[in-house]
Order: sequence, then C-alpha cells, then structure tokens
Amino acid sequence: MSFKLPALADCARTIKHIGIIVFEGVILADVIGAADVFGVGDKLISSVFAGQAGYAISLLSLNGGVIRSSTCVQIMTLPLPPHDNHSFDTILIASGTGNFDAYRDPGLIGWLQGIRGSVRRIGGVCTGVFVMASAGLLDHRRATTHWALQDKLIREFPHIQLERDANTTEDDGIYTASDVGMATDLALTFVENDLGSSVAKRVADSLQVCHHRREQATARPARVTEPVKCTKIQQASRWFVQHMAEPISIIDAANFVSMSERNFQRQFKRETGWTPHEFLLHLRLDAVRHQLSETDLPVDKIARRCGFLNGEHVSKLFRKHLLISPCEYRRNERAAQSSMGAPSPDPINMSPPILVFDAISKKTLADGLL
Repeated sequence: MSFKLPALADCARTIKHIGIIVFEGVILADVIGAADVFGVGDKLISSVFAGQAGYAISLLSLNGGVIRSSTCVQIMTLPLPPHDNHSFDTILIASGTGNFDAYRDPGLIGWLQGIRGSVRRIGGVCTGVFVMASAGLLDHRRATTHWALQDKLIREFPHIQLERDANTTEDDGIYTASDVGMATDLALTFVENDLGSSVAKRVADSLQVCHHRREQATARPARVTEPVKCTKIQQASRWFVQHMAEPISIIDAANFVSMSERNFQRQFKRETGWTPHEFLLHLRLDAVRHQLSETDLPVDKIARRCGFLNGEHVSKLFRKHLLISPCEYRRNERAAQSSMGAPSPDPINMSPPILVFDAISKKTLADGLL
C-alpha cells in the first residue's frame, strides 16, 4: 500500500485509490484504523497476486497542509484534487469536531457533489455523516450516526431515512457508520466487498478486530417512552426521569420498586439494554443538551439543574460522548437554528507532533513525530 498519489493510469489498472478526508479535530483512530485495514489487505493481495498493489491511500483536507487531530497529533494532508480529474475509487470522511464547520463549506459540498458520479463508493463516520448529508448524498437513502446526534441530523436533513439502531448502513454505494473510530469497520466492509469475506476475516484477525463488531448493536440510551416488559422497571425509569436532578443513587431506585440492588441492576439491563447508571447518565446528558439549545443559562447552572456536580464535570462528559464542549454544542445548535455558519475554532498556539507515513513500510515513522 502506498501513501503517495499514484499515477492516474496505474490506478485504473491495478490500484484502488482510497481518499480519507480529515478536518480539524479528526479522530486519529479513524485514520490509523482505516490505514491499517487497507495496509494488511494490500499485503494479502500481494501474497496471492505477486507484483500487484491493491490499495493506495491519500490523506486529504480542504486546502491541504497540516491538520490537528483530537489528540493534538498533526497530520500532513494533500488538497482535494479537481473533482473531474482524480484517481479515487473510494472516499471516506473521518469523524471529528471540525466536521461541524466543514459541512457548511460550499467548496467542500460542491466537490463532493461533483465527485459522486466518478467514485465507486463514499463513506462517512459519525460526524462525517453530516458532511455527506449537506452535499445531498443521503437524500432518500438509509443512514445512521451517533445516537446523540441523530435528532440533530434528521432535523437539519429531513429527507434522510434515519436508521437509529444501525451500526452501519449501505445504500447504493453510500456508507455511514454511527460511532467514532468506526472507520476500521467501514474499511473492513470495503475489503470484504473487494476481496471476499475470508480475506476480510484474515485482515480483522490480524488486527485483533472483531469481524462481527459492525453487525452488533452499538450502545445508545433506551428511550423512556419505549415499552418494557417489567412494570417495576417502567416505574423505575419514570422515577429516574422525575428525580434525575437530585443526588440519587441506584440503591434509591431499587428501594423505590422494592427490589434488591443486584436483581434490579440485572433486570434493568435485560429490559432496557442499559445499566441503571448508564440510563441515568444519558437522561441527564439529554436534559443538558435541551437546556443548552433552549436557554442562555451558564453551563455550570445547567449542570446542577440536571443532576451533575458542576460545569467542568459536564464538559468532560460532553467531550467523551459527543466529542465537543457544551459551549461548542450550543453554538452549533444556534447556528443550525438560524441557518448561519458556526464560528471558526480558536487558534492553538502550540507545536504538536506531526504524523506522517512511510510509503514503503506503511508504518508511522519515529522521526516523523517532530
């Protein structure tokens, strides 16, 4: 596998050229995960078909140059080529916070619209799905995204056929994945389509990735309005909603429905798919999201109203589960409501490491981390 831009004629003959588009705040696991999958797949092709190169990867951004990842590792990228003069077989849009700015960029949207008819497939991971949706690639197609972003997605792009419980979707060469880091899963799907399930399984096994992970349900909070079989669990769910702003515990909920803590946790998980702690956490996070969207209250005050310790605690949870800060979430929501672009992220005056790739060994260069 090569990270160099291959010649157009060579690509058409022997190489499937993969373009991975990244923006500021990209999830590094998406880049590394997809590159590893295609790199191992390429080695397997070479072992069976001597002399042939299977995949070439280019890391792309809107204007090229250095892109800062979510871990402050910087990635060197190429600029997007003309949409009518390229060699790409597949385009993959990685997840990351910068996608919320990118999907309002008319140059990027026009490029994606122009390239759609000349590539075999396009995929987006988590927030990358918003970029695809903004370009109209998901209109009247099945798609998914992170559970916490699904309402936002369908509100802004109502023509999408949203599949809330899907891990990944495919609709006529358009692929989406729900969670961050799932570029690996999409890449395995692409390898399976190209080379067969046995090769994809060997790639997954060699990377110690569960081959069937993308067929399993991803974790997402159960909706309180969804019916459950046990009346006591229904009562406990409603009790959580009524008391989530208070300093309650799981033992309090178990006592309310006259169950032992152990039995309560086991039955709650069986009926809802979530532990009581997870259920309460996401109830509170949803309440915070609503308050951020509908009020101008400070984050610290919203946090206490929704049962959290303080604004710092909420900020950590937002970055863990939504990949953005509460203030960024509020700005994005307000921008969507007013149909105005979100403000650019503040510049970072630092010199984090730069990630580059060896075109021969396909490994991260030690001297590339400057």
